[in-house]
Amino acid sequence: MYIRLSLITAITLLSLPLVAQELTQKQESRSVYRIVPTVSSNPTAGTGAGVTAMVLYYADEDSSPSQAIVSGTYTDSKSYNIVAINKMFFKSDKWQSNTFAAHIYNNMAYTIPVEIPDGIPSLPDKDDGIRYNASIYTAMQQFLYEAVPNFYAGAQLFYISQQFDALNDAGKTFLQTRGIEDSTRGGYGISLIYDTRSKSEKIYPKDATLINVTVNHFPKAFGAEESYYNLMLNAREYTPGFKPNDVLAMQFYAQYSSPSTPDGALAALGARSILRGFPIGLHKARNMLAAQGEYRYRIEGTRFRATAFAGYAHLSGGSAGNETGNRDNDNGSYYSGGVGVHYILAPKQQLDYRVNVAYTNEGELSVYASLNQAF
Repeated sequence: MYIRLSLITAITLLSLPLVAQELTQKQESRSVYRIVPTVSSNPTAGTGAGVTAMVLYYADEDSSPSQAIVSGTYTDSKSYNIVAINKMFFKSDKWQSNTFAAHIYNNMAYTIPVEIPDGIPSLPDKDDGIRYNASIYTAMQQFLYEAVPNFYAGAQLFYISQQFDALNDAGKTFLQTRGIEDSTRGGYGISLIYDTRSKSEKIYPKDATLINVTVNHFPKAFGAEESYYNLMLNAREYTPGFKPNDVLAMQFYAQYSSPSTPDGALAALGARSILRGFPIGLHKARNMLAAQGEYRYRIEGTRFRATAFAGYAHLSGGSAGNETGNRDNDNGSYYSGGVGVHYILAPKQQLDYRVNVAYTNEGELSVYASLNQAF
């Protein structure tokens, strides 16, 4: 089992209500600003901390609150990430704009057992784990238009640049057999969305349905070594819980990727969303079916919520590696679960600061602290 609850992680968990209360304005204004600490402890990037700055604003008088976020994190494995997000609603929610940009640098270290494919000579340093670093730049811009009530149609553009360097022989073998290579490419896609969230529920849905069907294409003309595409279905249902202020959130996610899809675009487990707790970048495949649920319990008379979550995923189809290196070609199944504590930073908009602890069927334990819900 892996877990390193560093001093900064423990301090953050213990001081959560004090930090959040200090940053909460006495009266909610139309625009809300927050700066909060973030922490993470997971098997690939190690234990780290950072800062997230967020502003809730209104693009016009009749639209839902928009949200702009800038976040940075640094870990004890000398990994870091810088992320910028802007989710904007305007023209009375007839239009949506979603912007995402990030630079991610990870010193990957898989110290959990990973099999070296048959036919590959025994490596002298494989007991040290699989080690390599990944530097990724990515950006996405999407525009959506409400064609009829609750139904949105839109398009998106992508830019992705990835570089990988092996840090030991086991890392070199891992990259080679999985077909993980440097690449710079662009792509485009279309999305169809059914969204019943009201203007007051865009950040914290309580009784709503959100279904997103997306097709993305990355052609050779935009830099891909071979043209590829993926098809994704992301369906979410939010229903009231046993008490009026509780919420049961459920998600079903499916992804199909064409055979020429590179490693960086495969369906992947891990991080803070699809099956929290799994090492980022270890479990990938062309196809994924996943489902998860989370119960969000509001503690009466306080700004706290307690949460419990669990999920299951099935990966199949292998990756772009060679014949012996296709990861998860054995139709692997995975599951994880955990608990969390949320503090409501902005009661009017129901903006949460959350700390989640996740445990996987592979015996991995991870901690995350960040803004917003996992899904």
